Amino acid sequence: MKHSIFTFLIFCFSISFSQNKKIPIIAFHGVPPGIFSTKEQFAKMKSVGIDVCYTVFNSTEEVNKALNASYAANTKLIINIKTLQIDIKNAVNQFKNHPALYGYALADEPGPNQFADLRNDLLEIRRFDDKHVVYINLHPNYVPQELINGLSYETYVKNFITEVPVQFISFDHYPIVKNKVRDNWYENLEIIRRLSYQYNLPFWAFACSTIHYNYLQPTLQAMKLQQFGNLLYGAQVLQYFTYWTLTYEDNWIKEKYSYSIVDDKGNPTPTFSIVKNVNDQIQKLAWVFLGSKTNHVYHIGNQIPTGSFELKSIPQEFQKFSTHNKAAVVSLMSNNQSKFIIVQNKSLTEILNLDYQIKKKMDRVNNKTGKTENLLLSKKYTSNILPGDILIFTYNK
Repeated sequence: MKHSIFTFLIFCFSISFSQNKKIPIIAFHGVPPGIFSTKEQFAKMKSVGIDVCYTVFNSTEEVNKALNASYAANTKLIINIKTLQIDIKNAVNQFKNHPALYGYALADEPGPNQFADLRNDLLEIRRFDDKHVVYINLHPNYVPQELINGLSYETYVKNFITEVPVQFISFDHYPIVKNKVRDNWYENLEIIRRLSYQYNLPFWAFACSTIHYNYLQPTLQAMKLQQFGNLLYGAQVLQYFTYWTLTYEDNWIKEKYSYSIVDDKGNPTPTFSIVKNVNDQIQKLAWVFLGSKTNHVYHIGNQIPTGSFELKSIPQEFQKFSTHNKAAVVSLMSNNQSKFIIVQNKSLTEILNLDYQIKKKMDRVNNKTGKTENLLLSKKYTSNILPGDILIFTYNK
């Protein structure tokens, strides 16, 4: 079943606090069930700029307690509970009328052998509730091939879309390993962007916000690189893995999960202020990204990532446009009658100096306020773009 991006966004708005020009942001492994499932903890989550919480529950009682606490804090829940797979009708009918429900989670990183069952479960959920999302999150393109039956990554995603009638594409790719950006991150974004438009499905993307395996302590630069990178490729919903520091399973302790947005008692870590800073900036710029279409994405620099495209000539709206060959992403976007040229600094450590002069009427968007600033045709400009950050130009069609 195919849904237009426009139709789905209208659907999202009807279930997500009637947000006007606000990008939905989700905490994956958010506030856990039990003693921490309180209004105060959900309010803390909301204060960092996250309004939707994905949580795994063990019982109906845990879900109801969390829904009530979430409602009191004006947040929403995506619920993952085993009873949903055992008795879909009963589970859905128990929760579908709760005002804090955002949706139901069916699977995280499924393999192709699960697609038929997921299709059946999704359609069964929709028999009883067609007003809430059904959440399924896909593997990244660095998944071992044996987990996707030896398929190419693009075929894996395409088969999922054609077999399971989802309303959006969600995938997790954590691109910064030991403070280095994975070579295949942009290829993953290209594939998802291409299939998103081919099948008229918006996509949801992730940033890594916790130490685990070879992922180091989150930094402001890395968080901006990930979330703005997602937006420049067209993501309409952003996610964080994880909100809560995971310590209640042996593997999470073994892999030393730490420095998530809050610790395992719900207290803010240094990552909390980083994520709040990034989310605040994102929402100031939401009018640019929400409902937009990414027409082209190009890269500048000595090394053009696999699967991406090099910017071979400057945008036609400029007389001068130079990063001095420093690494950058240039995204060409449109949103209703507005067009945008957005430059992202791909470095995690160095400021990018962009020298430019416009040759048609154009404004620059202030990163801190989201307001536009007039540019003069006769003036030569230099803007300093911080590591991971962006600079937005806009004009009317």
